Amino acid sequence: MTVPRRNTPPLSGFTVRVPVRFAECDSYAVVWHGHYALYLEQVREAFTGRFGFTATKALSIGYRVPITRMEIRYRRAIVADTEIAVTARLRRPEVARLVLDYEIRDAAGELLASAETEQVVLNSENELLLSLPRDLQILVASMLAWQNETDGPER
Repeated sequence: MTVPRRNTPPLSGFTVRVPVRFAECDSYAVVWHGHYALYLEQVREAFTGRFGFTATKALSIGYRVPITRMEIRYRRAIVADTEIAVTARLRRPEVARLVLDYEIRDAAGELLASAETEQVVLNSENELLLSLPRDLQILVASMLAWQNETDGPER
């Protein structure tokens, strides 16, 4: 795993803009660390939803895709009444495991946090799959093709 430096170019991928609300801040007047996971979830759901696949859709077709690992590297504090850009990029899977890289940046492009999540795929009997089923292979191929065709303009 490579830890990005502060002045690295932005991650190319799917980006959403998120307004930071006062209610997300803690007594130190910065975003509470647990809310970062919600920002990652928001961009991940928007990204997969763009291709017709959400957590709800996964359940309806017999899959569960739980997060099994999440790593967040906090760089700079996020404060209320700002807007952040949250970017996600899917790595090419070798097995039935989805790994996404993320960045959170401020309006000036300053890196505030970077993260990584890992998800496994379970069937309707909660059995761990070793390879991606055909329908998920098609979904992943579409997502990877989109990433390769674009620099991931903001959505």
